[in-house]
Amino acid sequence: MNFDDLIAGGEGAINDLIGRQETLQLEFKANDSREPIFVDGALTKSGRKMLAKEASAFANSAGGVIIFGVDCRAVDGIDQAEKLTPIAAIDRAETTVRDAASELLQPRHDGIRVASIRCDADISTGFIIVDVPRSERRPHRSEATDQKQYFKRSGSRSYPMERYDIEDAFKRASSPALTLCIAFHRAMTMGDEAEYHLQIAIKNSGEVTAKSITMQLWDRSGAVFGHDNYSRFKNQTSDFEGRRYIAAPADFVVHPGETRQFHHFTFRMSKRDGSLKLGNELLDEHTSVSFKFSLGAENMRVEDRDIDLLDLILAEAGDYFRHE
Repeated sequence: MNFDDLIAGGEGAINDLIGRQETLQLEFKANDSREPIFVDGALTKSGRKMLAKEASAFANSAGGVIIFGVDCRAVDGIDQAEKLTPIAAIDRAETTVRDAASELLQPRHDGIRVASIRCDADISTGFIIVDVPRSERRPHRSEATDQKQYFKRSGSRSYPMERYDIEDAFKRASSPALTLCIAFHRAMTMGDEAEYHLQIAIKNSGEVTAKSITMQLWDRSGAVFGHDNYSRFKNQTSDFEGRRYIAAPADFVVHPGETRQFHHFTFRMSKRDGSLKLGNELLDEHTSVSFKFSLGAENMRVEDRDIDLLDLILAEAGDYFRHE
């Protein structure tokens, strides 16, 4: 259950949490009298440390929701909601948590939302819900007194980040975020035959310029990967163990928010005797036209991805040959 569902469901949604386990994205907190989180609606020192720890962990991981006013007990090593322990002076407590959430992380996380759900029986008490989305500015450090640390979420617990975790997070934060964009360009037409360029562009949605850009392709299926001897692109290409490596020249960069064409392949489509063909292969809904790829750049983590082109090619074929 997410933040919006809880707020919309009110106290009934909170009651439904009984028996539910904590998860990667859900954390319950009770105001234990032995080490209280709130006193008269104000966050205690330990309460501020707890909030900063969980907010840092969620922001640096997959995001999540913290619910104040739910007590837990361990079942098979995992905490699950056992009973409700509403927070007193709920109005002040909500304000205190909202103010603290904006100042207990460095850098600040502007996406955090705080709301309260009041108890019907006593509207001065209730539950505080804190939504901490995964942050694009991670890593975030706890700024609580005596707790200047980075945290991460693993399973249903929050842990201090190791040095390599922190270094990796900073590296990802200062790296480009590249995605592949595909388009078709009809380069030449000859009656019932057309020659196309499969255009490949690189989009950078990150905050730093992408340099030393590379692409790998493998498991290519379908006749859409012809080489153009007259291409204007000065990329270096090579093949090894079934993979094609394409490296852009040193002066090819993609700035934040920019999309630039990177490469293209050539292929032919034709219509003969009422049948569509892709190269020399029959083209229909059963044709396989796909490939796997990875994109790389300076300081960027490489991830394997895949793309299926069949629907796009069938749409283009239908558009062109309908008029022939």
